Amino acid sequence: MSDSPAPSLRTPRLYAAVVLATVVAVVAGWGGSFGEETALVVLFVAVTLTGIPHGAIDHLVAARLYDLQFTWRDQATFYGAYLALMAAYGALWPIAPGVCLAVFLAMTMYHFGQADMAYWDLSPVPARLLYISRGLFLIGLPIVAFPGLVDPIFEAIGGVQVLDWSLATTYQTATLLGLVGQHVGALILAYGAGAVPAWKGGREALNVVVLTALFGFVHPLIAFAVYFGLWHSLGHILELIRFFRNQGQKLSIVDFYQKAALFTVLSFVLLGGLYAGLQAFGDRDEMIALLFILIAVMTLPHMIIVERLYRQRERRGRAPVRANRK
Repeated sequence: MSDSPAPSLRTPRLYAAVVLATVVAVVAGWGGSFGEETALVVLFVAVTLTGIPHGAIDHLVAARLYDLQFTWRDQATFYGAYLALMAAYGALWPIAPGVCLAVFLAMTMYHFGQADMAYWDLSPVPARLLYISRGLFLIGLPIVAFPGLVDPIFEAIGGVQVLDWSLATTYQTATLLGLVGQHVGALILAYGAGAVPAWKGGREALNVVVLTALFGFVHPLIAFAVYFGLWHSLGHILELIRFFRNQGQKLSIVDFYQKAALFTVLSFVLLGGLYAGLQAFGDRDEMIALLFILIAVMTLPHMIIVERLYRQRERRGRAPVRANRK
């Protein structure tokens, strides 16, 4: 598959803009100085602008990946399977919230790591180990850096008390260093074994510094919003535009949002209804928990489609770079 001229998060100007925005967030929010209200506003903006839309054309991606036709049978098969996965996962949450939270964290680690690191074009096993390392770095840092802020959210989501974890309290500094160190080590090993060009190694060195500052020193909801909105969701939207262009279909950012509009609106109608219910009967932590549960329920089928997309890319010969590191 040849490279498309469509932009990606690694396009120099876009990448510089994302890094700059992240640095601004770090400087403005150093030490968790953002209040809870500000954090919620930033999180809502990120989820609105790119978070929910980035998965809202899964049906169109699946049609290409699984060779589905726009017939009643194929559409019923896709939507039935997609909604069944969401419903099953959501139904399990009240029964085993701790297990569902653990599954969500594991899925998110892999999914975030894959989106960030697939461009290194490693062979399958080292690639997936690197994905997990990246995800552990991204998810572990805010939990350990701000256990007091994360604890009520995890308590509401899954009945899990982060403040009971000695790794996040008694051994906090050592754990933070370990989370960063394991990922730096994984990057070095992957770089040495995978014939990765120098520019990719240099970019990831900068990314580790920037993301460590973001997740280690900024309110976890702000940090998640910046990463989820800019690094992950915007990056995925651009990758899907590239995917469709490589399939012979011209797709602009405006086209993408037009195609994503229906399911984006439906998602927010659902979220709005849940919010109204919690305003009457719940509290803020429950609202935050509900937002993350909704993201979790939507992530499961979305992740399966994204995995298929990357596996197809591997099969079509997106081979590791074999040139020298210049």
